[in-house]
Amino acid sequence: MQHIGKYEVIRRLGRGGMGAVYKGLVPVIDKVVAIKLLQPNELLEEMVGLQQLEEIFTFEARTMAAFNQPFLVTAHDFDRDQLGRLFFVMDYICNNLGDMIGETYLLEEPSRIIGAEKVLEYGRQILTALDLLHHQGIVHRDIKPQNILVTDEDTIKICDFGMALVQGISFSGPSNMQVGSPYYTPPEQRKAANSVDGRADLYSTAVLLYRMLTGQLPGMQSFSLSLVNPRYDRHWDAFFTKALQWHADQRFQSAREMLAALEHLTLGPPSASGRCTVADLWQPEKTLRTEPANVCRSRARELFAVNTLFRPLEPICNRFILEGEIIRDEATALLWRRLASPFPVSFSGACDAVEQLNASVAGGVNRWRVPTVNELLSLLADGDVQRFPDDPVLPVHWYWSCDRHGQHESWYVNMDMGFAGVQDVSCLNHVRAVADAHP
Repeated sequence: MQHIGKYEVIRRLGRGGMGAVYKGLVPVIDKVVAIKLLQPNELLEEMVGLQQLEEIFTFEARTMAAFNQPFLVTAHDFDRDQLGRLFFVMDYICNNLGDMIGETYLLEEPSRIIGAEKVLEYGRQILTALDLLHHQGIVHRDIKPQNILVTDEDTIKICDFGMALVQGISFSGPSNMQVGSPYYTPPEQRKAANSVDGRADLYSTAVLLYRMLTGQLPGMQSFSLSLVNPRYDRHWDAFFTKALQWHADQRFQSAREMLAALEHLTLGPPSASGRCTVADLWQPEKTLRTEPANVCRSRARELFAVNTLFRPLEPICNRFILEGEIIRDEATALLWRRLASPFPVSFSGACDAVEQLNASVAGGVNRWRVPTVNELLSLLADGDVQRFPDDPVLPVHWYWSCDRHGQHESWYVNMDMGFAGVQDVSCLNHVRAVADAHP
């Protein structure tokens, strides 16, 4: 497929039962967009009928087109393609929380933990968006990590309103069709999906917040964060006990009430991290891979020396020495630029930025390059959080690596969450140049 309507197709991003989402270009101005195309599988079309599927699809597009809120994805265009199939156009956003926490279809498996400060900020944004939705009579009914997009500026946007209940109206398909996602769906939604109100979304949000904080789904018996982490006091326990109540009448009754409770939560000081001892600091140099690779996920774990959540198996005990614009790591015999790029750039932009450093012999060095995943992961304290001496004025969290993942994607390292992931080459990340200490 080369075009969907007037839009040039770059590639397919994903596919579900209702259709597929494509990355595309607006003609003339070359703006990158996401295009959702109604392309149902045969079983769903047979069960529901094409006419009702088109009504569901149109309903979703109309709902999203009405949004004017920073934490909600908006639909910009709607039409039929050359084959008569409906599609609508949205902003293209690179990240979603599902990818960031590493949640797969095996939901019971542990996922990555997000720092509590960031979880609080994401929670504020989600509940602010839900407050507006519920005020407008819209119940999302499918709040889950994959439906929370994360922009290059690290703000969230709620997407996928195909299951939304709008002022009591929805198109949910057959009566036996599940509305919502396992573990995130409240009990009343499983019993009578068309009778729920905004409190169903609040339950799903509580599950999401708990998962981000702990890497686990909340258990049936206990939600006591204070028992496992001293950063959380009894007020956190009380928050989740109320938010995850089985009966809707016993939960927070509005997004605004839940947001107010979230904003009153406080955090204790982070625990000291680090397994490196004085003896570790004088171990022999660690030789890291320097040549770029094009590697798929199944082979990447061995090449990158990471676990199932793509975090380092063994942290490196760095020995940083500040030398003006350069930081030397004697543990790896690498030189790092003191500062990363001032702005996030695409993958090609990262390569261009490094070439400019070499052209200007920045820091007296002309052998700068984009680092490998292995080199970037060496900057993580205990394979968890960033400990690189960064610019205090310009915190930088996501860095491009030189490693590729096929033709359209490259590997990057999320420094504040401590893992390697894959992004489209048009996404925006910072670049921090590296060079061998010994020419």
